[in-house]
Amino acid sequence: VYVLAGADGSVQKVIVSEWIKTAQNENSIADKSGLSDIENVKGNETYTPDDSNMTVWDAEGNDIYYQGNIEKDLPVAMTVSYKLDGKSISADELAGKSGKVTIRFDYENRQYETVNIDGKNEKIYVPFGMLTGMLLDSDTFRNVEVSNGKLLNDGDRTAVIGIAFPGLQENLGIDKDKVEIPDYVEITADVTDFELGMTVTIATNEIFNELDATKVDSADGLTSSLNELTDGMQ
Repeated sequence: VYVLAGADGSVQKVIVSEWIKTAQNENSIADKSGLSDIENVKGNETYTPDDSNMTVWDAEGNDIYYQGNIEKDLPVAMTVSYKLDGKSISADELAGKSGKVTIRFDYENRQYETVNIDGKNEKIYVPFGMLTGMLLDSDTFRNVEVSNGKLLNDGDRTAVIGIAFPGLQENLGIDKDKVEIPDYVEITADVTDFELGMTVTIATNEIFNELDATKVDSADGLTSSLNELTDGMQ
């Protein structure tokens, strides 16, 4: 799923890319996707809709690669905000200005299930890792810092990547005064003639695959599992 967003994180377009594998070399494949403006992106196979709103592909034994648009709420929402010298400012107003700039990415986890835990209904969020990255020109951005992430400078540009886990703090029930699990990424820099071409954010839960929750039955087990999670993040 690819999301094209505005400078404030607002969704402009959602594109879904699909791959249908024809393991049995089928000549015809019926697929229900809910997408509009469906387009074959690799081959010449065509499709026709049937009476039940299924898309029937004339596969001829081939895999089908297609994409289309969809209008649905994303499992994680993202908001991007900006400050110049400590004061909030829009991206349009910030363009071309100089000073201490803060760019903040806030993530809202919308995908959860209500689970009964010890007789009490609790929201348990699907765990997502949000990785936001960008390349900053060293002539424009100096003294770059990131709240929870890494920086790499080659002299001409600074590569920035930050990581956050929206909803994980609530899932674990840990007080923020003890341990704070970030649900945002914040970048600060001294800027001359602000200009920012593009940022990329990846939402994934693959980094949690190495975490065996069945082993978490003690403090030692939790520590071991968090170490596994750290390995997955790296």
